[in-house]
Amino acid sequence: MTHFTALVVFSALVGIAFAALSSEHNDTRERLIYGLKVFGSFVGIGYGIAWVLFFLPR
Repeated sequence: MTHFTALVVFSALVGIAFAALSSEHNDTRERLIYGLKVFGSFVGIGYGIAWVLFFLPR
């Protein structure tokens, strides 16, 4: 399993858990949107950090 695949799987599981446990979102549609936002945030921030670290000297 590559690092990116592990990041996507972890982000999906965290997004599902956060959406299921969220007390602010009562509607199923709101929970789905919130879960997708969490998923996108995790993947985007992880990819951004990886991009920055790529250019640091080893």
